Amino acid sequence: MSKVKFSSKQQEILRNNKYTVRVTANILSLSKEFKEIFYREYLSGEIPSNILRKYGYSVELLGEDRIWGISYCIKKEYEKNCSFSDIRSGTSGKASPSQSTENSLRQLQAKVDYLTQEVEFLKKISSIRNTKK
Repeated sequence: MSKVKFSSKQQEILRNNKYTVRVTANILSLSKEFKEIFYREYLSGEIPSNILRKYGYSVELLGEDRIWGISYCIKKEYEKNCSFSDIRSGTSGKASPSQSTENSLRQLQAKVDYLTQEVEFLKKISSIRNTKK
């Protein structure tokens, strides 16, 4: 959380953005829709400040620490729940048991795929080192 507080005027500016759910002096709550957009664009290689700017947020008003925090929290929320929450609708981002199992399987498959790629990479490095001797 950023130590810099939003002034009343800054809070009003942030409230006028359609992706803002709630804003206080310390906290900016973003909509589920925005989190999904942000995460998708972030994974495609877009820089967090550019994403925020593109969807109407002033990066100067937010500041570097908050931009980093927004990015970090969105990534962590997806890693934990495989979905996003929205305080407007009351959805907590928690899946039903069947969805939870499906999400767990998806996460495990992604880990297996990643580790398989990593092993192949290490094999290539090892073979390059062995051929140099």
